[in-house]
Amino acid sequence: MLHTIENDHLICSISSNGAEIRSLKHKSTGTEYIWQIDNEVWGSSAPVLFPAIGKIKDDKVLHKGKAYLMPKHGIIRYNDALHFEQQSASQCTFTLVSSEETLAQYPYTFLFTVAFELTEQRLLMTYHIENKDSEPMPFACGGHTAYACPLDQHTALSDYVIEFPKSIDLKADTLGASGLLSHHKSDIESKNGVLPLSNTLFNDDALIFSNIDYNWVRLRKKEDKKGVVVRFKDYPHLALWSKPAADYVCIEPWLGLPDKEDESIEMTQKTTLKTIAPHSSFSIAIETEIE
Repeated sequence: MLHTIENDHLICSISSNGAEIRSLKHKSTGTEYIWQIDNEVWGSSAPVLFPAIGKIKDDKVLHKGKAYLMPKHGIIRYNDALHFEQQSASQCTFTLVSSEETLAQYPYTFLFTVAFELTEQRLLMTYHIENKDSEPMPFACGGHTAYACPLDQHTALSDYVIEFPKSIDLKADTLGASGLLSHHKSDIESKNGVLPLSNTLFNDDALIFSNIDYNWVRLRKKEDKKGVVVRFKDYPHLALWSKPAADYVCIEPWLGLPDKEDESIEMTQKTTLKTIAPHSSFSIAIETEIE
């Protein structure tokens, strides 16, 4: 089922299945900014990642000697058990409370809410995570939104760029053949803080930039100054990804990383997770601005 929020400028549709954004349109122009699912290319549009990001080593985590099967990207994606609530015409939330089903995958009691709000020409997506357990709760979370790069006979993927706030040497962590994070880094060619997109840029899967010191990027056509700005304060990592030659690019702020090839499967020994103290909460947001 799709739920809709809107204001004077934007209208946004979000699926009850996994709280995935399915559409973000500008009312006056009708322009669609979210990639429209094509199952022959990719069957998602904006997975919500929690409490894991990417592939889990051995597809399981270990806690106090017990194994828990953890799916790729965690337990929100594809989940139909989220409770929907509409706060206003421009605001809504999706909430998952830990249950017997989640405890079979993730050994902590929690409350997870993703809130969506439209303000002016911006969509704010905020994760609220509450540890209701009696012990510290390790987790990762992040976004995976696919932004549309419309292609036609006059427009190629190479007409789009990702603009960074400053000129930097881009070195990307890479995924191995196992789908786990390798120790290899790739030099990614950019100029003056601008990364051109191409049909081959993601041939080796996602580009993962770890321990970043910037908090926004802009997706735009290379001849334009404006486009879509994604802001991600307090996220230490950023991934960019697309299926090769597809007409979208995922901009993915990450709090945590996929498991490394030599990662421990013990939950408390995973190296990039954040921890929430017992009976405490944490919030972090991703903002999309249509310029």
